[in-house]
Amino acid sequence: MTDPGLRTGIGFDFHRLVEGRELILGGVKIPHAKGLLGHSDADVLLHAICDALLGACGLDDIGVHFPDDDPAYKGVSSLELLKKTCALVHANGYRIVNVDAVVLAEAPKIMPFRREIINRILQAMRTAAPQSLNLKATTTEGCGTIGRAEGIGAMATALIARRPTDRDEDP
Repeated sequence: MTDPGLRTGIGFDFHRLVEGRELILGGVKIPHAKGLLGHSDADVLLHAICDALLGACGLDDIGVHFPDDDPAYKGVSSLELLKKTCALVHANGYRIVNVDAVVLAEAPKIMPFRREIINRILQAMRTAAPQSLNLKATTTEGCGTIGRAEGIGAMATALIARRPTDRDEDP
């Protein structure tokens, strides 16, 4: 079977909220009493997007490419991880068609920061096409770990398309 040129991927991430850390979502510092615990900046939204993009390319997951036991990634901005992930997508002959993502958090409210988050992500993805990224947020209505504000999760899907090559041109 030949490659139809379109591929999808899905990503999910979750981190615990702890005191003494900044809360970073989508590359934006969000004012909150707690931040996400992790080796990098623990940006669950960007980690989910990276995993969706890597999955679409069939390139394992974020932990393979940016291991949490590698000192090079200690405290790193996940915007840098997203930039490197997008470079991998392009190096494998694909372009990003769109990413659809949702943040799952009881608190803080994400929507006041939505536009800034989208702009940061589009910048890291190196695209100015706002329709290539959709961002939503939801709560779990007080249920479970997220509902008790013990952590924040994110999910993302990505659609990528094979980039045309000179071989694809008609003679």
